[in-house]
Amino acid sequence: MKKSVRLIPVCNLKRQQERKEAQTLAKYQKELTQSRQQHSELKSYLAEYYKSIQDQHGTVKNAAQLGLYQAFISRLQQAISRQGEMVKQRELSVQAQAKKWQLANHNVKIMEQLIEKAKTEESLIADKQEQKILDDRPYRKESGFR
Repeated sequence: MKKSVRLIPVCNLKRQQERKEAQTLAKYQKELTQSRQQHSELKSYLAEYYKSIQDQHGTVKNAAQLGLYQAFISRLQQAISRQGEMVKQRELSVQAQAKKWQLANHNVKIMEQLIEKAKTEESLIADKQEQKILDDRPYRKESGFR
């Protein structure tokens, strides 16, 4: 079996791995986008909440109500902070996965180049063998071999 033919299944496995890495990267990118959106929504909600408190500045009736506002704002700020950390973690995951995908993609290209090189070598060998047969033909006729 020719080397180029033997390398095809290996190349197919490399392509399969590259597709898997690309799918994982797409999944991580989607998760990152969702995390960023949630982070942005939380920050917007906090800004709206601050604005609504300012609009109601004179309506706070007692210290307990003010304490509830402050507790809610504190929890919301903690959620924003946690979501910001989640965004950072997902960014790192996307970067790491992008490197894995790039490596897998590079491996596919290398395998494709190896296959092309093997095909070129096989073609050269076949051409040389054919040329040798053609070169030997006149001698065979003279000596009686066919």
